Amino acid sequence: MKRILLSIVTALALYGANAATINVSGSLTNTNDWVSTNTYILNGPVYVISNAVLNIEAGTVIKGQTNASSASIAMLVVTRGAKIYANGTANSPIIFTSVLDDVTDPYDLPIYQRGLWGGVVIFGNAKVNTASDAVGNAASPKYDVYEGLSDTQISGQFVHRFGGTNDDDSSGIFRYVSIRHGGKVLESNKEINGLSLGAVGRGTTVEYVECYAIADDGFEFFGGTVNCKYLVSAFNDDDTFDADQGYTGKLQFLFSIQEPGARDKGWELNGEPNGIAVGAAPTMKMEVYNATTIGAGTNGGGSANNTFTIREYASPSFYNCIFTEYSQRGLSISANCTNLLNSGSLDMRNNLWWGFGISAGGNTVTNIVIDNGSVLFTDASRSNSIVNPQLRGINRLDTGGLDPRPSPGSPALTGGLTPPDDGFYTQVSYQGAFDANDLWLSGWTALSQYGIVKPRGGLTNIISGSLTGTNSWTRDTTYILNGPVYVISNAVLNIEAGTVIKGQTNASSASIAMLVVTRGAKIYANGTANSPIIFTSVLDDVTDPYDLPIYQRGLWGGVVIFGNAKVNTASDAVGNAASPKYDVYEGLSDTQISGQFVHRFGGTNDDDSSGIFRYVSIRHGGKVLESNKEINGLSLGAVGRGTTVEYVECYAIADDGFEFFGGTVNCKYLVSAFNDDDTFDADQGYTGKLQFLFSIQEPGARDKGWELNGEPNGIAVGAAPTMKMEVYNATTIGAGTNGGGSANNTFTIREYASPSFYNCIFTEYSQRGLSISANCTNLLNSGSLDMRNNLWWGFGISAGGNTVTNIVIDNGSVLFTDASRSNSIVNPQLRGINRLDTGGLDPRPSPGSPALTGGLIPPNNGFYTQVSYQGAFNTVNWAADWTALSEYHVLNSAGGGVPAAIVSLPAIMAPTISFSASGGSITLGCASQIGRTYQLQSAESLGTLPAWIGIGPAVTGTGSNITFVQSISPTNAFYRVLVQ
Repeated sequence: MKRILLSIVTALALYGANAATINVSGSLTNTNDWVSTNTYILNGPVYVISNAVLNIEAGTVIKGQTNASSASIAMLVVTRGAKIYANGTANSPIIFTSVLDDVTDPYDLPIYQRGLWGGVVIFGNAKVNTASDAVGNAASPKYDVYEGLSDTQISGQFVHRFGGTNDDDSSGIFRYVSIRHGGKVLESNKEINGLSLGAVGRGTTVEYVECYAIADDGFEFFGGTVNCKYLVSAFNDDDTFDADQGYTGKLQFLFSIQEPGARDKGWELNGEPNGIAVGAAPTMKMEVYNATTIGAGTNGGGSANNTFTIREYASPSFYNCIFTEYSQRGLSISANCTNLLNSGSLDMRNNLWWGFGISAGGNTVTNIVIDNGSVLFTDASRSNSIVNPQLRGINRLDTGGLDPRPSPGSPALTGGLTPPDDGFYTQVSYQGAFDANDLWLSGWTALSQYGIVKPRGGLTNIISGSLTGTNSWTRDTTYILNGPVYVISNAVLNIEAGTVIKGQTNASSASIAMLVVTRGAKIYANGTANSPIIFTSVLDDVTDPYDLPIYQRGLWGGVVIFGNAKVNTASDAVGNAASPKYDVYEGLSDTQISGQFVHRFGGTNDDDSSGIFRYVSIRHGGKVLESNKEINGLSLGAVGRGTTVEYVECYAIADDGFEFFGGTVNCKYLVSAFNDDDTFDADQGYTGKLQFLFSIQEPGARDKGWELNGEPNGIAVGAAPTMKMEVYNATTIGAGTNGGGSANNTFTIREYASPSFYNCIFTEYSQRGLSISANCTNLLNSGSLDMRNNLWWGFGISAGGNTVTNIVIDNGSVLFTDASRSNSIVNPQLRGINRLDTGGLDPRPSPGSPALTGGLIPPNNGFYTQVSYQGAFNTVNWAADWTALSEYHVLNSAGGGVPAAIVSLPAIMAPTISFSASGGSITLGCASQIGRTYQLQSAESLGTLPAWIGIGPAVTGTGSNITFVQSISPTNAFYRVLVQ
């Protein structure tokens, strides 16, 4: 046991370390900031009053005092009109617990200990279906008073009321939060739930929240419309989820498990409780996709342990769920629900039912369903099944045996109904809360920290030499690379989400630890935002963000992927003619293993696939092979566009973060942080597409932001394919205006390279923005080397600051003097630039930033996401949670999340322009398309390359006609409308 939990104990020791203790009572007004360096003690109920804001930093611990009187029970109440921004991360969750809980010791309380304090209550202004107020008088808008408490006023506000008319109401953000050991009794049959959501509106974000060992329900929804994802309800005393009073929200990815005592229902769902105005609007119509609910066991739970008890005109819908291990029936439905059931308003489809109790007669239709429920099963179109979901491990003790993911071959992996593509649901086709890969409750939950969930990296496996056949690396094992490890042609390496791979630190260049995926091999490293795959050094304890200096580099090698796409090297590595062209990586020997030249890359197949590389963090690498030859964080040699590379971080590498050696691979969501050489390097004819790239350098003598070459070393300059990469939406932050050394340009572009950059932010470099080789002049002037709609700001004192001549060299002024290119020298107003582990880095533009509206919409070609902002971020900080930047507390967790899917815009229609003149002005008009932008431009002549100049701001299309009014100038002019 101690061996299994050692890493968990280490991680927990970070919470509350060296913290001050702050006692909190009464009410909070204005703006309040709770930080992770303090522990906050709730001494009785604490109310966040209307118009007040409570910000809680990731990693903060809040403890409830244990008081005897029901009037003094510790609870946090966010009242109507107030805001809470509790924005934890997967690495640093926010914990609410009891003062009796030492969060650094997973053994100090019994794992089922409940009722030590209250819980968290959030109220909003969305609708409830209570037809009168709490004392029976008519009320408009409808409201209720929480759990029969007194209708108390504080500062003129009724602090226990919830309900209103605004279904889009926002109470803030509640993300990566674990609520533990609560549910203290208010009075008979009235306990506080783990998380109570009273009339909370859909403008509120609730995701990754755990309610653990609560003496009442885990979660209860009292009306409202809030949509939630990734909820965990574990070992609670009453229901796992309870909803009533007209709750109409959407839920996805819910997990619950009960302990073997006399527990209540899995789901208790009511139209309106207590018989008050049954059937009043809004009807309780919640919708759930992808839940896995495990009851108290087939021999436990008591007589009330049904999966569902549905009453009082409730009409929920459940799809893609797994229901198992309940001692009683699967579905108990009130007689009042019969019509709703038969009409389909109460709907259940594509669910798996298995493992019901002996007292209920086991797994038969009649014993799973009561009260006309057979329609749920006899209608084959509903696709409900009584079948074993084959979960990997059901365990309720702290022995690391809980793993609710389906086993390979489970029917749950293929039987799902794809959810609506409505901007909230994630489009998955499996059943239950988990796919076969991502154990998303690992790490941040009490279930994980108490050793109940299958631990990460409990075993060790040393890997060396070559891999053949199919190899599967799993999250319960830490893999040690002892020297270079080669995945040989036709071999496959599968790496499960959450797996840690460490490189041994060896002195000899021949024995540097690195993973090399050779030509013809496949890697499927399929991490997730919650469970990234980490490559790092054996010297790195991944449970301790403070064990290595944050800029520590060069401790091992890195990851290298080779493919069969084209490179423009005109000869082989030793100067002989080669067809197809290839090269040998970083001047290494042209080694053969099992007849394969394992260091070669290049071929003829631009659609080649090397597999999937997603949600991967590569840390502390870049060890020197020989002078001026280090391994990059991620080297991509001739990798083809059939490969998926997205959400990849290269952190503290002693060479480049990412280097593209030819190839065509397209990549999204890349992070290059605190690397020693360039943040991104490309050469040898790389022709891929990139979008959403973030880089930041530390203040030492760093090299370029981007080093881009047609072909390095002067070999066959100009050979095909021409280096023609295309980038949209990058935010690149240099080493600082006073740091970085003499080489710290944003760009150094050489040797006939012709990249294109659009919608980017370039800032904080000590030298010039753009240094272009003389060989690039023609490409620059012709537009093959193209830069449009970018923001440039904050260049060094030695470069003369923010002026056109100091940002651009070598005929680059065309990038700025041509107004149609829409490049700007303007402050992007990023929220925070900081390079220390103080949480001060937030690269999102501030509200009002010019970056939020100045973008060029990318082509609708199946790869790019259609956005109109500049830089890598809008409001969502997609680099939070999974990166070392986040885990090491450099990156602020605010705004963390996965960007919502963007609906592709329609193809551009050429506008038909109407024209009229009156007095001294002309009016041009045209029909517009929703989401497209329209820019009026003029030119004095229509020569070979007319100099079109934008007039006024671009206008966003609405689907209606738009007009432009322009004063007639005294000289001839031509006008056009540019649609983007």
